[in-house]
Amino acid sequence: MINIQDFFNTIQKAFVGNKPFVAFRNPTEQKVVSLFQESDELIFVKDFKEKGFVFAPFDSSKEAVLLNADKRVEVEIEDAFFKFNTNSNISFPEGKNAQENHTDLVSKAIDFLKSEAISKVVVARIKEIDTEINVVSIFQALLKKYEAAYVYIWFHPKVGLWVGASPEILLKVNLGEFKTMSLAGTQKYTDTLDVNWGSKELEEQQLVTDYVLSNLKSVTKSLRFSKVKTIKAGNLLHLKTDISGDLSESTSLKSIIHTLHPTPAICGFPKEKAQQFIFENENFDRKYYTGFLGELNLQEKTSLFVNLRCMEIVDGRKAKIYVGGGITEKSNAEKEWEETVAKAKTMEASFNS
Repeated sequence: MINIQDFFNTIQKAFVGNKPFVAFRNPTEQKVVSLFQESDELIFVKDFKEKGFVFAPFDSSKEAVLLNADKRVEVEIEDAFFKFNTNSNISFPEGKNAQENHTDLVSKAIDFLKSEAISKVVVARIKEIDTEINVVSIFQALLKKYEAAYVYIWFHPKVGLWVGASPEILLKVNLGEFKTMSLAGTQKYTDTLDVNWGSKELEEQQLVTDYVLSNLKSVTKSLRFSKVKTIKAGNLLHLKTDISGDLSESTSLKSIIHTLHPTPAICGFPKEKAQQFIFENENFDRKYYTGFLGELNLQEKTSLFVNLRCMEIVDGRKAKIYVGGGITEKSNAEKEWEETVAKAKTMEASFNS
């Protein structure tokens, strides 16, 4: 079996050689997997019957990229490998304009919700950081810091380089059984999971859960869901409901993905009106932020995650951290700004290695 250092050297070599690859670790696992595509061909998913690694954008009208798994390498990560400190609270300050722009957007979203009588819209922003970036060190730091997250590094020379640590499953399918979740609500973690949640966060979580369950009824034979629980994701807490069941024989993978994506957790509800507001008012392209990624029909399984807590790295010198939050009529613009600052720290913390 390949040793740990050789594993990361192989990733670095693929990146320097402009070869498409992805490396990832599933939540709470020690095994890290890398998949390499031999050519630099840009391949798109057609019907989700393909085998490979899918990287899909937020805008479901745009094509999802498929990475062929021409070579697969796995390694067990030992804690002793990570010798660097991962406890510092490194942060990159932002100007007043960034705060004003986002609070203005949140206020506009609140007005939109009231005028259109809709329940929720998710708005996002980009935090840009200019610094020297070692992409493999970033990936290693994320692996160490976020053991409960889906941690990945994805590269295609014709698309770009992305890294992330997502807390949210979009869909897992194995032999007709599926798992998904609804995830909403955010507050800072302060040494305990025993916290109080406000009515805004509880209502937002229930909205997402109701939407997912309602839409899944048409493509499933059975549905099960857990009680709402508080989970820790990095320096943040969220509300989560686990959802599982059995798919109908006539249900295709494409149809259930279309049913779930984009969820109210990353778009809003009703979906069409919320998405229209996002496209008209965010003033940037989300690209693959709040899209989804993961193994597609590999080893007879599909395992997809929502692309949250992520950043795009440009030319090895600029990191674009994508952050956002769910807005309801009860939202407070200043608190929503503070939430995006806290979410950005998930990625910023990886720079301390």
